[in-house]
This record gives sequence, C-alpha cells and structure tokens, in this order.
Amino acid sequence: MKKYKILPGVMFLFLLASCAPKIPFTQAIREQYKLSPEEMKGIQYYLSDPVALRRGETNENQKSTEDGKLVVESGRSIDQVTIKANTEGAMEQAVDLKTITVAFEEGAEKQLVFSSNRSRNGYYTLQALSWENGRGKINYGGQTWYSNPGSDKAILLFKMKSIRKLRVNEKVARGRKVN
Repeated sequence: MKKYKILPGVMFLFLLASCAPKIPFTQAIREQYKLSPEEMKGIQYYLSDPVALRRGETNENQKSTEDGKLVVESGRSIDQVTIKANTEGAMEQAVDLKTITVAFEEGAEKQLVFSSNRSRNGYYTLQALSWENGRGKINYGGQTWYSNPGSDKAILLFKMKSIRKLRVNEKVARGRKVN
C-alpha cells in the first residue's frame, strides 16, 4: 500500500523535471548557438515582468447651454495596453545583431523593441525612445505611449531544452563454427 502512495509523488517529480524552465534570452546564447533570424523567429518568447503602456488625451473645454445654464465639460481619456508577465510573444524582426522586435498581440506596429545590454549581463531588455524614473517613452502601434515605472527591468525569457543523443549501431554476431 505504501508503494502506491509514493508512486504519484515520484511521477509528479518526473513530470516537473521534464518541463523546460524559462531562462533569460541573452546575447551570449544568440552567439553561442549562432542563431539566425529565421531560427529566432521559431522561438517562443515570454515577458519577464508586466508592462503597462498608457497614453492619454485631454479634451478641450466644451461648452453648451442647457436649460438656461452654461455647461462646461472638460475631461481626459486614457488608453492602456497591459502585457502581463509570462505573456507569449513572437519575434517580428531582427533589427541588428543585438536588437529584435517582439509582438505580444496582433496588429500593425504593435511590437516592443528589446536589445542586448552589457550592463545587464547581455539580457535582452525593453528599449524605449527615452527613459525617466523607470518609465519609458515607447512607440507602439504608430503612437507614443508611456510605460509603467519599473518596466525598464523587463527582459525576454525563453525555454531551452537540451537533448543529448547517442546513436548506437548494433550488429549481432551470428557465431562461427569450427571447420
């Protein structure tokens, strides 16, 4: 009976060990495996930290009269795109040997730029037109957006599985009789 209680735990550990962990995508990995842009497009990327992009418009004061009163309306509308941590992304383009664009949703120009950074161990980090207090000014979907504080820490992750193959050619000897 005890054997059956241990068996599910052992099976769970085996299943857990068979899953490939997410690791940072780095310039060293790109160079070590001599990844071409076509090969990089076949990799499933993931975002390490959440990124929220916001842009807002302030409406001009609009005035009208209603029931003999002057009504003045002013307001602001904010658009936000949230990309959660571990969201799957696909590489769109290799800009150069250290920069790629990754899309986390469908649509024209809806991609983020990631570049290898020596000060961050070669990790591919989120790039912006400019950074101020951890917030980036980013071109997304053909418009200017501002990222959430801390988005400068976002990096690309991917899964890597190492498989070692051993090929054995076996020949069975038939034996030999004495003449």
